[in-house]
Amino acid sequence: MKPNYQFEDYNYWSENNLIQLERKLENETAFDGIVKIYSLKSNISELNKLLLNKYFGDFIHYSESGVFLRMFENKNSWPKTSLIYVDFKNYNLTEVKKTNSSWNVWFVNDLGNRKYSIEINPTEKIEFETPI
Repeated sequence: MKPNYQFEDYNYWSENNLIQLERKLENETAFDGIVKIYSLKSNISELNKLLLNKYFGDFIHYSESGVFLRMFENKNSWPKTSLIYVDFKNYNLTEVKKTNSSWNVWFVNDLGNRKYSIEINPTEKIEFETPI
């Protein structure tokens, strides 16, 4: 029997510089449901417009002016995802890289001067410089 996610509630997930993120479980997939797929909302209306009708994984990493997230094409698209960056100053979303990485745990290394290296699988790293 497939779970019915329509009755899930939004729950507190994370907070940074007065921006709060809540998430709601939309799907579980992969190996025994290890990959969780969520919709997100925040306490900022401009940010909510960017997050509307988009789906995200567990990966989150804040920078000095925004947040890196793993975004799914839809709630059934695992492992087709994108590394994205959401700029909190201008409230825009940048797709950094599309990937088919089935690796569920991504790591971030802060290289300094707004530069980051994101490891999306054991053999692939993506470098990105955040906006000023």
